[in-house]
Amino acid sequence: MVATRHRRMRKHVGLLCAMMGLLVTAPFTLVVCAHIAHAATTAQEGAKVSIANFAFTLAEMAIAPGESVTWTNDDGAPHGLAFHDGAPGTDLLLPGTSFSRRFDRPGTYDYHCAIHPYMTGRVVVRAQ
Repeated sequence: MVATRHRRMRKHVGLLCAMMGLLVTAPFTLVVCAHIAHAATTAQEGAKVSIANFAFTLAEMAIAPGESVTWTNDDGAPHGLAFHDGAPGTDLLLPGTSFSRRFDRPGTYDYHCAIHPYMTGRVVVRAQ
């Protein structure tokens, strides 16, 4: 009976040690994971333009060289992007889809909707 009791106590002590280890390391693990997730999100984020109600929001923005802009069609109708500098855009941007472009050189880049030409926008890439 004493041997059985010792085995039960050992089992409980082992479980207790494992639980204490988790309690001690969990906050550190959560902080590290949160930091990594935030860094990944920040790196993937850039300037964003929403297409809604047949308009670009932001219609004009300033970014640094090397940054990207992502246009997301938040409207119920299809749209497109045509850049005045001749860079490839997209003829069809269905609702819920996105298009990104990286701007490496300083300058002013005008664009309009390939389907609705009255919808216009501008990206200004400022020299650093």
